[in-house]
Amino acid sequence: MKIHVPGTAHFDALLVDWIDGDGRICAVNAAEARELAISLEEKESLPLERIYSSTSAQMLRGLAREGQPFASGLAVWVNSPQYSEVPMIATVVPDPARGIAVIKQPLPESVLGIGPELAERVEILSQMIGAATEACWCIEFLEPVDTALAEDEIVERIFSNQSRWRACNEAMARLYRVPEGLDFNVQPVSRYFPATEINRRMVRDLVRAGYRLDRAAAVDRRHDDSEMLVENDFRAAIKDGFLVRLWGTTRDIGAHRQREQQLADRADTMQDILSAVPDPILVISEDGLLLAANPAAESVWGRTAEQVLGRPLQQFIETRHALDKLRQAALAGEDSDGECDLAVIAADASRDVWRFRAARIEGEMRRYVLTARRKSRRRARGSTQEAIS
Repeated sequence: MKIHVPGTAHFDALLVDWIDGDGRICAVNAAEARELAISLEEKESLPLERIYSSTSAQMLRGLAREGQPFASGLAVWVNSPQYSEVPMIATVVPDPARGIAVIKQPLPESVLGIGPELAERVEILSQMIGAATEACWCIEFLEPVDTALAEDEIVERIFSNQSRWRACNEAMARLYRVPEGLDFNVQPVSRYFPATEINRRMVRDLVRAGYRLDRAAAVDRRHDDSEMLVENDFRAAIKDGFLVRLWGTTRDIGAHRQREQQLADRADTMQDILSAVPDPILVISEDGLLLAANPAAESVWGRTAEQVLGRPLQQFIETRHALDKLRQAALAGEDSDGECDLAVIAADASRDVWRFRAARIEGEMRRYVLTARRKSRRRARGSTQEAIS
């Protein structure tokens, strides 16, 4: 930002704006309009954040509303057209017709008392955010959002009020596929965060959660206009009841959600298949608890899944040491058919011998899938005693 610093206090060479009683910029002089690229029509006004940082805007808004008669030597930060902040020294004088006039000229950071330690802390934080592998972002509202408004109006203004990106890191640019050499922070917020219905619902959830929300799903747009399913963690800065800043992190969860959907579809397909199988199928844990049963098992043995799930298999098997036999059958099945005969007690107290095929499933928790087939009545009579033992 190239701003001429006059050698004499020539009024027309200084940056001047006027702030009305509502805390909005109602006029700027020619120098400020030129240097800050501001076009302000008659009877038009701008939010203070269009020119000043949020902290400086808050301070000046208070002076305008209090009708401050005179103040000099005020440190303010001014937003340049290049999206940087320029430190300036300001003098505030009353103007009966328009509120207050703010007269400014640029000053180096050293004059404003920014010490080496503070500068070092800012540098460290900037480096940490810049080097982070997770996409970090910040949206600053040039028109702060009044949080006292109705919920729907707050949601609308978060999308419609003037805003800009600030301090977004390289990971953010990569996530949204911003071309090399193009600064993400100078792009319009709406280009990547459009006011779609799902995004409106997410912002409504954010408002209801007190402007602190994690794992919030949204559909954003990449630089090439393709859609991307993301998950956001939100935090907010609210000053004097106005939302001035949102920041957080963003993750692309499209591939994860696609994988979840594939697994869900696969599970539905397997459930359909198992429901159509005429033979009883059970799933048990390593310690013999029933984890699942297909409809055939419920129908043949007369017990619903709610009656058996979570209970030991041995409660429904007359054969002693049934779990050990199933484990041995599963182990043997790795080389051959893993089968054993067990006497099952049905809900009506009848007993029949069933041949169980056992297969072991490895994972975080070892489980066994059991497929049962009733032995013929003639063969079963001769083997019942053997199955019980």
